[in-house]
Amino acid sequence: MSTDNPTGSTLASLLRDLRDEAATLVRQQAALAKTELKENLGRLGSHVAQIAIGGLVAFTGVIVLLIGLGLLIGLVLARAGLDEDTARWLGTTLVGLVVAVVGWAMLNRARKALADDPLMPRQTIQTLKEDQQWVQDKLHHPHESTT
Repeated sequence: MSTDNPTGSTLASLLRDLRDEAATLVRQQAALAKTELKENLGRLGSHVAQIAIGGLVAFTGVIVLLIGLGLLIGLVLARAGLDEDTARWLGTTLVGLVVAVVGWAMLNRARKALADDPLMPRQTIQTLKEDQQWVQDKLHHPHESTT
């Protein structure tokens, strides 16, 4: 190819520009994906912590309330005329059931929040699609200026 051919040098220049812009675009997309994934993982960690805390609270509540409130309700039932042994286990069982339901509700809410918060970097995927379209347009119409 001759060096005094303006079409050849223009095409080479366009290809260099396309290469440089594509490389810059890839670096920017990688940085965007990294940032977006960090944000999503931060939220994931928060939801996991909420699940762990909810589980710990439910477990602690079951232990403490089954002992304290179960005995208290057992005494109340015994004073109401129920057999003392029956009152003791019935009071403990009722308290345990209530605490278990509360703990289950806390865990279920945190699990739903975790399921509703996707890790997929949506913004990055969208911009990659737009960039792909931009590159295809550049390849089909290389004579248009870059802006």
